[in-house]
Amino acid sequence: MWTAAIVIYDPKLDALEAALASCEHCANFRQGVVVDNGNSDDAKALVARFSKFRYELNPKGNAGFGHAQNFAFSLLPQAEFHAAINPDVRFEPEAIEQLIRTLQKNRDVVLVAPALFYPDGERQLLCKRYPTLRALIARRFLPRSLSDWLNFAIDADYFEMRDCDYSKPMEPEFMSGALMFFRRSAFLQLAGFDERFFLYFEDCDITLRAREIGRAVYVPEARVIHDWARGSHRSKYLTWVTIVSLVKLFNKHGWRWRDPRIVEKLF
Repeated sequence: MWTAAIVIYDPKLDALEAALASCEHCANFRQGVVVDNGNSDDAKALVARFSKFRYELNPKGNAGFGHAQNFAFSLLPQAEFHAAINPDVRFEPEAIEQLIRTLQKNRDVVLVAPALFYPDGERQLLCKRYPTLRALIARRFLPRSLSDWLNFAIDADYFEMRDCDYSKPMEPEFMSGALMFFRRSAFLQLAGFDERFFLYFEDCDITLRAREIGRAVYVPEARVIHDWARGSHRSKYLTWVTIVSLVKLFNKHGWRWRDPRIVEKLF
């Protein structure tokens, strides 16, 4: 059995409905909690239509994604597995079955994540290596032509693991928080998400910490649709939040200008 925690803030109701339905269509789904970091009466009414989900207004207001995920987890019953799910994903039961099968067959695996696709079927390259300043500058601030000219593009491509085969299992250093599927005992051992990250890079942090106690595995057979909005690329405020979270990540896990493994490949 597995449980789910979904954090919302002014959600798209049709997307949230699809995420809730995806969970409830799974035969081995036990219970889920939707934590609202805003205060949406429409979302509350929507969640009430799903028998296995409960709606909770975050008592601390918008205290961040990690805090809300941990709060939701504290309200859930015992289950062997636990999923942190974004409200913009949808999937068939077979995707969850693939994730569970991987955890059951490999006792040293503590965290798994699916293959993510846009609604039109395009693959999202969301398995990543540890971020570097060169890679993030290239992805966020430079047009591709300038990035190529400065030789920064290779860093961005390496960060996104474009040199790897996404149709095969991998063990990324940074897995997307769109859907993270944990062994519950491991989530407890990790004490959940680090609540110092308000938004962004908390998924990288928890992947890195999970790899310290076991394996974190990407499961390509588990296919999930992710209606990824990339809000931080359109909002100056969210860009600032991203930078603050990145500084926190680097202060915690180490600063890197460039991945030394790229240098080894080049030279």
